[in-house]
Amino acid sequence: MPHTIGLPGALAGIRRRAARWLVGVAAGVLAACGGGGGDAVPAPPPAAVLHPVGGQVSGLAGVLVLANGTRGELTITASGSYATQVAHGEAYDIVVRTQPIGQTCLVENGTGVVAGPVTNVLVRCTANTYAVGGTVMGLAGALTLRLNGTSDLALTADGSFRFALAVPHGSTYSVAVQVQPVDQFCEANSATGVALAPVTQVRVTCRTIDVPPPPPPPPPIAAAPLGLGITYGAKALNFSWLPATHATSYTVHEDPDGAGPLAAAQIGSTATTALAHAVPVLLHQRLNATYTVRACNISGCSAPSAPVAADMVQAIGYFKAASTAAEARFGNRVALSANGTTLAVGAYGEAGNTGAVYVFTRTGSTWSQQARITAPGGEANDYFGNAVALSADGNTLAIGADGESGDQTGTFAAMPPSNNLASSSGAVYMYSRSGSTWSQQAFIKASNTFAFDLFGSFVALSADGNTLAVGAYYESGDLTGTHGNAAFASSGAAYVFSRTGTSWAQQGYIKAANAGAGDFFGIYLSLSGSGDTLAVGAFFERSASAATPADDSLQDAGAAYVFQRTAGVWAQQAYLKAPSPLALDRFGVAVMLSGDGNTLAVGMDGDSSDHTGVYVVPPASNSLALNSGAVFVYTRAGGTWQPQAYLKASNTRTPHRFGNNLAMSSDGNTLVVPSYRDNSAATGFNGNQADTTAADAGAVLVFRRTAGTWAQQAYVKAPNTGSGDRFGGRVALSGDGNTLAVGASTEDGGSNGIGGNQADESRTNAGAVYLY
Repeated sequence: MPHTIGLPGALAGIRRRAARWLVGVAAGVLAACGGGGGDAVPAPPPAAVLHPVGGQVSGLAGVLVLANGTRGELTITASGSYATQVAHGEAYDIVVRTQPIGQTCLVENGTGVVAGPVTNVLVRCTANTYAVGGTVMGLAGALTLRLNGTSDLALTADGSFRFALAVPHGSTYSVAVQVQPVDQFCEANSATGVALAPVTQVRVTCRTIDVPPPPPPPPPIAAAPLGLGITYGAKALNFSWLPATHATSYTVHEDPDGAGPLAAAQIGSTATTALAHAVPVLLHQRLNATYTVRACNISGCSAPSAPVAADMVQAIGYFKAASTAAEARFGNRVALSANGTTLAVGAYGEAGNTGAVYVFTRTGSTWSQQARITAPGGEANDYFGNAVALSADGNTLAIGADGESGDQTGTFAAMPPSNNLASSSGAVYMYSRSGSTWSQQAFIKASNTFAFDLFGSFVALSADGNTLAVGAYYESGDLTGTHGNAAFASSGAAYVFSRTGTSWAQQGYIKAANAGAGDFFGIYLSLSGSGDTLAVGAFFERSASAATPADDSLQDAGAAYVFQRTAGVWAQQAYLKAPSPLALDRFGVAVMLSGDGNTLAVGMDGDSSDHTGVYVVPPASNSLALNSGAVFVYTRAGGTWQPQAYLKASNTRTPHRFGNNLAMSSDGNTLVVPSYRDNSAATGFNGNQADTTAADAGAVLVFRRTAGTWAQQAYVKAPNTGSGDRFGGRVALSGDGNTLAVGASTEDGGSNGIGGNQADESRTNAGAVYLY
């Protein structure tokens, strides 16, 4: 139903006509009574005729109040038709009395005189929009403001401003500085809100800022540096070069194989004209490497300098005791931490075989002596340092003293009173490092200490340093550890100790299942990284085959044993023999496990065949190279061990004793095998292996396994090869396989410390260690 307006205007007209009619009637009555003439009474006026006056309202979004002039009001709340009643002949004037909030409504055709129904009075409502503006102060350039992220306004002077874009009623507005004037900073305040009326309160204030001068043009790229040269440290290269004009820094690059296929890579950068570089791999892997330097600045780096090749022989580290002494046998044992930055060296011959151990550490590219350790209350012929082992982090050190003669048993946190009641029974000393300080943690004796057992002749540690294996190859106890049965004389034993916190306790007493007199079980030991797998060599064991462990017919044929720990209990897992054992083979003279315990190398330095190279299946045996030596490699799947390779030296000869000791990387893929009686006079790397002019000089061979296949990688000699040095008497390889230490305990050098005079031959059997 259309909206309607009330009728007060029409009724007023009717009332006026009715009043005139009543006056006439009254006059007639008076006349009839003698008060007037005799005119007749007039007839009443006709009734007023009303017509609707209205039309349509459109766009309404609120409450609208209309009126007919000053007369009655009509409230409308929605678009649609509306109407009011106006008497015929009356004038009308439809107006907006009250606008809806936020809108403006305009009336079209709103006036006229009623002659009939009026339907064309239109009311159109639209939303209000408001200008947004304000004032700018302090402007001294060209400023651009932006409204609601879309409408820009450029200003160049102070004063009021207003955006051309208006915003609808009730909508938000935001004014921001879009482009700052040069050398000024302008900030808009009161710049956001909701528009309910024209916005005039935005204030933009500008201030001048200090502008630095433009940067100078970049320098030209520097020329390639000149004068690149190399000096050498222990397993380190020290580069230096001439300064280049415009250079602010330099980068040094290594091409690992020179003309080979490997790409060059940056190995360091510096702001000076020198750089020290610790060679991160075994030195023989960089024999063909070349090095360049580039000069750099903000414009880039120069072309590389002329390449320079390094002489890796000069980078071989040469380590001696701090105060070298004849017959010290420095280097008779060596051990490395997993990352190759801590080196322990035994020198059992110092002070009449009292012995000492030296610890060296690397910081950056520089090696230095960190400690010299001697046994508390040590005595002549204790042979302290005749065995050493390090944990992976280098912070736990085990030192064997197989000549120690106390009769104590068990483990001690503090040294017990010394005595000499069990000659050469042997002992192990445990040390721990905090920072750079070493302190004794335990003194360890066998649970069945007995004279001449040589407990501590070999030691091995798990990676975490919490499991210790100790060899006593001359031990004579039976399977229960009781001495006195001649059938077990010098059969040998291994002992396992475990550490909880800082306390050590014996966990196992281990004998071969077929233990026999003179087997020397425990001559060599190796633990897996977890400490749960133990390999033990017995190089004088006498059985003729793995199938007949009780047989005793082959003198010094040798055997290797593998033991497994489960829930703290040790059990023999494997009994290994050479495929075709022969007397005097000495299989098991050395054993070495990978970190996971699944690869085992066994040395057999009495092998007398003249074969060379690597074999999957050993070739037919012969006796054409007496005591040339060999190595067997085994792998374990589940609990079963299978042979993988038979290794011979590339220069097999009598009596090299290839395989007398071993070292292996944690992943089992790099194996180091010395020939400590090699007689070539070659020096450095891959020299003349056919030479025979330096008896017992010694050599070390490096083998590498790739996808299950072994191959010799290098033939390594001392840089100062000398007859009788027995280079390779002991070797150690860091767990990552990147650092090799080689002992030569009968080397005669008389220099002290690191990097001394290698030509000095003034200290007989002083010993040395070489780092590769």
